[in-house]
Amino acid sequence: MGRRMRVTSAPICILLLIYTSVYAFIPGVDGPVSHQEALEGGNTTLYCDTTPDSLDDEFMILVWYKNNLPIYSFETPDKAWTDESFNTNDRIKADLHSQPTAVIVTALTEEDQALYHCRVDFRLSPTRNIGVNLTVVVLPSPPFFMDEVNNKVVDKVGPYHDGDTLVLRCLVIGGHPPPRISWYSGENLVDASDSDSDIPNVRENELYLPLTRENAAALSCRASNTHLTPPIIATLEIELYLPAYNVEIYWVQGTIGDTLQAGKPAVVKCIARGSYPQPEVSWWLGRKHLTQHSNQSWSNESHTAVSFLELTPAVGDNGVTLACVATNPVMAPSRGSKADVIPLNVTYSPIIEVTKLGDGKLNEVVELDSLHLECEVRANPPVERFMWYFNFIPPRPLYFWSSAGSLMNQLSPKSMVLTRSAHKRMIEATTEVRTEEVPRTTAVETNDDSRNLRTHPPECIGHGIRLVKETINCNVKALPIPDTFFWHLQPSGFDVQHLTTGSPFLPLDQITGPLAGSLKATCEASNGIASQEEPCERTFTFEHLRPQQPQKCDLAFEYGEFQMRCIPVENATYYEVSVWRMSTTNTSLVLDKRGSMGFGTGQALAQSGGTWLVRGALGTLKAGDEAGALACNRYGCSRALLLRPTENLLEAASPPWWNFILEKHVGISIGAVVLVILFAITTALMVRLVRRARAKTTAPVIQVLQLDDVAMNYLDNIGEHKIRASNSLRSCSSGFSIASGDSAPTIDRRRKPAFWDRWDAPPPDVTLTLHRESAV
Repeated sequence: MGRRMRVTSAPICILLLIYTSVYAFIPGVDGPVSHQEALEGGNTTLYCDTTPDSLDDEFMILVWYKNNLPIYSFETPDKAWTDESFNTNDRIKADLHSQPTAVIVTALTEEDQALYHCRVDFRLSPTRNIGVNLTVVVLPSPPFFMDEVNNKVVDKVGPYHDGDTLVLRCLVIGGHPPPRISWYSGENLVDASDSDSDIPNVRENELYLPLTRENAAALSCRASNTHLTPPIIATLEIELYLPAYNVEIYWVQGTIGDTLQAGKPAVVKCIARGSYPQPEVSWWLGRKHLTQHSNQSWSNESHTAVSFLELTPAVGDNGVTLACVATNPVMAPSRGSKADVIPLNVTYSPIIEVTKLGDGKLNEVVELDSLHLECEVRANPPVERFMWYFNFIPPRPLYFWSSAGSLMNQLSPKSMVLTRSAHKRMIEATTEVRTEEVPRTTAVETNDDSRNLRTHPPECIGHGIRLVKETINCNVKALPIPDTFFWHLQPSGFDVQHLTTGSPFLPLDQITGPLAGSLKATCEASNGIASQEEPCERTFTFEHLRPQQPQKCDLAFEYGEFQMRCIPVENATYYEVSVWRMSTTNTSLVLDKRGSMGFGTGQALAQSGGTWLVRGALGTLKAGDEAGALACNRYGCSRALLLRPTENLLEAASPPWWNFILEKHVGISIGAVVLVILFAITTALMVRLVRRARAKTTAPVIQVLQLDDVAMNYLDNIGEHKIRASNSLRSCSSGFSIASGDSAPTIDRRRKPAFWDRWDAPPPDVTLTLHRESAV
């Protein structure tokens, strides 16, 4: 450190104490001030620059002050001093060899928060002062939860149903500075409008959250009052009953594509996603409940249920629908059920039956009469051609009809009518035969070789998809008529949802998730013969389905706070209220708080003449504030209706001048002062009463006067003077005297003035005893 100057320590210490007693550090005037934060129980390092301004100079004394009281000093060459009341357990550590010099204070407490400054005295340079404003951060307690009836909630809350509103308070005890409390759903901020609780030294944040599948996964409350440590987080599991949002059927084995064969078993799988708790999965074939050959597994992590079914279809099952239904057992079937339905495409060999049209039986044919035969065929896939034979001689068909519709005449004119019924998935062929002579025998042959008929595959009409009110229509044309529709729906910000229906109409309530943004919808139709090559696709917005802006609203001051009251709006499922305050720059309105509105009570109904009201608490409003009301449903919220409190309403809501007396701390203080005054008055009265009682019961005082010969001689010689009765000596007789009657002094028995009677009451009678003694 260069040359050191030898200085006697005693004078320096004396000067230091004198200087400290008269000097006060003024931040910003005597030196710069920096700000530091440290945790309670942790450490902090106070730095001070002790480098001289020139090389031929050196520092002599370094002193650290806490609020202008010295706590540590160092005097060159190596003499150090610390305040014992501050340096408990040697918690001050100094490093004077580094630049800047460092003083480390450990085991910090809340009392250590103060303005510290160091003073450096040099041999030549002026004194240097550097201030450090230290803030000791006291971490708050971990957050805890209280429900709407002030019961403590631990680990889990619920159960709730989808769409219910969660009312929950997060409370934090202590903390310096006061912590900020925020609600998070996952990593998304939900509510940050915290405030002081009615309980001293407690802050809280009350949450009103309409529960959905998306925001109930991970709910947490975070409390933070410093950047030195991460926020203190308390998590809460919400038990929310949810229906399955997606049910899908998949063929596992026993099929060719999606085609079944009559009499051959096949295995089908059903997956139900998103239900809580575990759903009950049931299978239905048409209207028949299938209870055999099915099992079910459940994954609690992914909320996925899987069920398998072994099915052996029959010929009559062709065209019948197979349904997988996932039902939440704790919810109403109308809310907790979700299903996927597919039609069965069962192939089987043609089944032929020949009948005679007209009167008579087939074996009662008269010669030259006409013969009308009809061939009924059931087959899947449909038959491709019909051939009529007569005795198989020659081995060629009499009549031939192909799928192209050509008719070949072999003997005489023939006609054939073909009718198709797509919903039964079969073809009826009718052949009318007219012959000149009656055939001897008739035979029918079945062709097991089956081919698909030419059909018209589904294709979109116009835009393909239309939105009618709250229903999406898939407009396609096909032959046969489509009976299965595959939907792919993606709300903005969510995953694609896959649905299968047997109708071209899809209500919007079957779509999971909010529809506040846009919806990309795609539909594909299938008629069992051919599938749609290019799906119909369209994107919708639902602004026209949102509720209208509330129009009939007012501001009122009720129950000790401002409230927004509105008449419900059509097509609204919930309402929100917000408070906007003017920014510090008075240039814009800033959102101060936001909450949900609830339906009014019976009292509100009576006040409004029997009309339902929705109301929301606003707290305290000031001039310039604006309150907003929004009507919302699953398609989004309307524009906010903003109202500003009038001057008359603000004046009516302001508390009276004597209202401060009703405040808790003011009332306690006034009560304490009144009690002290009453106690003082009572004590004074009691002391006075005790003194009076003692004065009345004082025992008689007997005073004895002893006189010697000198005193007696003196009394004998002052006969010309009158002797008054004194307070200390009074005779009980009227003319007692030791001397003769002529020379005895007279006793003045006149009444004393009223003043003496009042303040100097005479003592009781005494007995006078004279003792003559020698004067020597």
